Amino acid sequence: MQSHNRPLEGKVAVVTGATRGVGKGVALALGEAGALVYATGRTLESGSSNWPGSLQETADEIARRGGTCIPVVCDHADDGSVKRLFERVHDEQSGTIDVLVNNVFAAPARMPVNVPFWELDDDIWETLLRVGLRSHYVASRCVAPRMVARRQGLIVNTSSGGAVRYTFNVPFGVQKAGVDKMAKDMAHDLKPFNVAAVVIWPGFIKSEKFLAQPDRMPAALAQRIMADGESPEFAGRAVAALAADPRIMEKTGQLHLVAELAQEYGFTDVDGRMPATPARV
Repeated sequence: MQSHNRPLEGKVAVVTGATRGVGKGVALALGEAGALVYATGRTLESGSSNWPGSLQETADEIARRGGTCIPVVCDHADDGSVKRLFERVHDEQSGTIDVLVNNVFAAPARMPVNVPFWELDDDIWETLLRVGLRSHYVASRCVAPRMVARRQGLIVNTSSGGAVRYTFNVPFGVQKAGVDKMAKDMAHDLKPFNVAAVVIWPGFIKSEKFLAQPDRMPAALAQRIMADGESPEFAGRAVAALAADPRIMEKTGQLHLVAELAQEYGFTDVDGRMPATPARV
């Protein structure tokens, strides 16, 4: 039975790229709201990566908040690994996935900033688009048939203003724009079956990676993130609110800024702030 504090009780969610950052924030919020969360990524235990965060830490934090999380190691650059993930979830949950959050993202150790595209490393296109776009498409294909059969479900895709503004480099912007267009077109195909697909834009994120090494960002951008950035859980609260909205089909196919959803649904960031709404263009 659902409660006001746990509106997603009984729901099953898959959050990709939930080791750290926005993915972890979304997993925490969904778990706290009562959903059973499958959290995916490549780092199961702490100490096995050069960056802070692990799937087990995500699962442990959800447990401390009274929720349940099943961490699953998945290489989202490998279509077979992605398909095996969803076969497992469908087997364990009787074919039910209520919410899919396509969030996983792969990037080079140091993101090239304002480097002309002809001077970029040959493999950066593949690095950014194979995981950050192709894997979203593969994951969505895995869940869509069951959602369509049940005539319910929500696919959330995380993106950013890099879709419309030059950000970092050409492949980065193409990846973000691809996610936005994919979500809109998937919504077109899914709408007749009462399945929603949306895209969300968080603002600047105070992620674990950023906080660990802010000097990897240009100084002006780092200062802006420290002053005005959002916690990863702010986006998570937006996804939880969307997943609990009985009128979600009214939002399908649309781009939703996390800060605008906060104003609509009445939630704040973890520190009680209401971050400013970023520009859409």
